[in-house]
Amino acid sequence: MNSLRVSALHLLVTAACMLAPPAHAEEATAVAGSYCLQGVHEVGSCIRLSPDGKFEYFLAYGAYDETAEGTWRVADGAVIATTPAYDKRPTFSFKRMQASEAGAYDVIVEAQNGQPIAGVDVGVTCDGVTKSAGVTQAGGFAVDCKSAPSAISLGLGMFSIAPQSIDVAAPADNNKAYVFGLTAGDLGKKRFADVPLRVDGDALEMTYTDTPITELQGLSFRYVRER
Repeated sequence: MNSLRVSALHLLVTAACMLAPPAHAEEATAVAGSYCLQGVHEVGSCIRLSPDGKFEYFLAYGAYDETAEGTWRVADGAVIATTPAYDKRPTFSFKRMQASEAGAYDVIVEAQNGQPIAGVDVGVTCDGVTKSAGVTQAGGFAVDCKSAPSAISLGLGMFSIAPQSIDVAAPADNNKAYVFGLTAGDLGKKRFADVPLRVDGDALEMTYTDTPITELQGLSFRYVRER
């Protein structure tokens, strides 16, 4: 009789263990939701943890924006976030010459949709020297060169993208605007390589690193769950 009771109890315990969800699954369900950054001046950022183990992230600081998508899991009291490597570097390429608005040498950088891009760092080799020419605006960007540039460098210091130098030929007619295209690659993507976000009640905390924005490097970020 005792052996039968023990066997029955063993079966009940085994069945309960099989039916009960794993502890980490319960933790993940409890943690899933949308969280937004609080307490960091002029920075907007949110993280959405989906119940299926995927996450979305964005951060905006002035003219700087970054996003990420990846997977997450719970381990040792923290959300561990992981993304692809995001190692496709942006590249610039010469597209065409066109008439400039003011008749001076201009530099225009276009996105893949043909819209001009502001904020691209420009350097030129002309008049026997190589020099910085400033940053592109929303439209034409006049370059201080008396003679036609022999090379133009383009970079994105905001994203820690070093200048790329491109040799250019002198214009064969009166067109003085050099138009370049930008292939974005993974520009503006934030990599998470098993980054821990500590769970603190209804908040997630992480140290913000690997950023070109020096004033944000190493800051403690606290994301609070949205209600």
